[in-house]
Amino acid sequence: MKARESKGSKKLFIFIAVAVVLIGAIGFAVFSKGNKEQKVPVLLYHHLLTEKEKDSHPAFKNKGTTLSVEQFEKQIKYLADNKYHAITLKEFEEFMKEKKNLPKKSILITFDDASKSNYVYAYPILKKYKMHAASFVVTSRLSDKEEKFDSKIIQSLSKSEIDKMQDVFEFGSHTNALHKLEQGKAVILSKKDVEIKQDILESQKILKTNYFSYPFGKFNENVIKAVKESKFHVAFLNSSGYATRESDILKINRFGISPDTNMKEFSQIASGEYANPKK
Repeated sequence: MKARESKGSKKLFIFIAVAVVLIGAIGFAVFSKGNKEQKVPVLLYHHLLTEKEKDSHPAFKNKGTTLSVEQFEKQIKYLADNKYHAITLKEFEEFMKEKKNLPKKSILITFDDASKSNYVYAYPILKKYKMHAASFVVTSRLSDKEEKFDSKIIQSLSKSEIDKMQDVFEFGSHTNALHKLEQGKAVILSKKDVEIKQDILESQKILKTNYFSYPFGKFNENVIKAVKESKFHVAFLNSSGYATRESDILKINRFGISPDTNMKEFSQIASGEYANPKK
């Protein structure tokens, strides 16, 4: 009798164990599928000025890459009020490499060019709302001395300002000296891969970074080769679209936020519901 009970108990145990394994496998498959399909919005900003400053300077009044401080704060407040989690570049990288899962309301905030307005305007607003951001720096433009802010021109960050912003901002490479145009074309596209690599390694060394943003979002085979050989972990474009685990980690899309981005569009971008990304 006891032998029968023991045999029956053993069968029951095996059945339960198999069921647990199957349920776990199904759950993991569903969970993995969900994370592969998760869309992470990466926001791209450039320069900030107050509405009054923009109106005072025609060069910035209708410039698509110059956002008003008031509009920027409204957007960041929206993210904070709606419990969005501003992730770091490292968190984004680990998500892309399937080493880390992200909360559903994760968002990556980035700036290109590292203008002084990042320090004067973006930094205090982001700090106020407990948000994190990344700024991509053209390192040859970094000044050794802090200058007084002048809204009439675009100034670059100083080295000391970068140090002061570390509690909110992290910094990536936007090349050392290849962020420029010649006859309307990105200079980086005309360079050999060896020249590009030499330039971006210098920038990488100064910033001690593993992250890169293509100047003007432009690249070709030489640029990609240089970025790979420089061992950057993630590189960002200027093309609109969400990042997923299926995305090319060296061609990550970002949504450029311009003065024309209204709050309805902004909320749709943040929530993953924006259905008409510009190609």
